[in-house]
Amino acid sequence: MRISQGLTQGELGRLLGVSPSTVGMYEQGRRQPDSTMLVKLCEVFSVSTDSLLGICETTMEATDIIRAMSNRIRCDKGIMLNGVPMSAEDREKLLDAIEVATRVMLGKRDQGNVE
Repeated sequence: MRISQGLTQGELGRLLGVSPSTVGMYEQGRRQPDSTMLVKLCEVFSVSTDSLLGICETTMEATDIIRAMSNRIRCDKGIMLNGVPMSAEDREKLLDAIEVATRVMLGKRDQGNVE
């Protein structure tokens, strides 16, 4: 997740309040994060603890995921875009784009075009 987010071990360490070597030990399985650190990791990567721990849910409604993501975008003032905090206007544009994409997806499904 760290690499896919484009973060170095040092950058992730700063976000978590730990050293880069601690991040490295987590990644190598030489050290396990405690429950407080698991929560911080979930917040940084915007994932559930189940997802972080590799526990797959059998079913999940995309609309529930979209709703949770939209709420986070609306409420979290610290969301960055290319390293710059997103303005309220930018967050609204992103929310509008998510809504349009969801409507397109649901429209295709209603037409029988989505598997």
